[in-house]
Amino acid sequence: MSKITGKSKLAEAAESTENNEKLNLVKTGKKATLKAYRLYPDDIARLKKVTAVMNQESHRHISETAAIRALIVLGSKASGGKLIRALRETI
Repeated sequence: MSKITGKSKLAEAAESTENNEKLNLVKTGKKATLKAYRLYPDDIARLKKVTAVMNQESHRHISETAAIRALIVLGSKASGGKLIRALRETI
């Protein structure tokens, strides 16, 4: 009986595929990170009202999460004074 020496065809095929260059066929998108917030019932009612208004204007359904993202964008464009006044209204 003779011993098998050398690499198998499977090992050789695996080595040849390891040296392939990276193909960027699929673009990696933004990765969402989960963050939880506690809202009072009044705030939830306001969020539902804002979402309902957005859904009336849009041709597709807008979720509450998308509405929150839109509000964050609006908040980033607002002045600090406006944001403080809005915060005082919630208290």
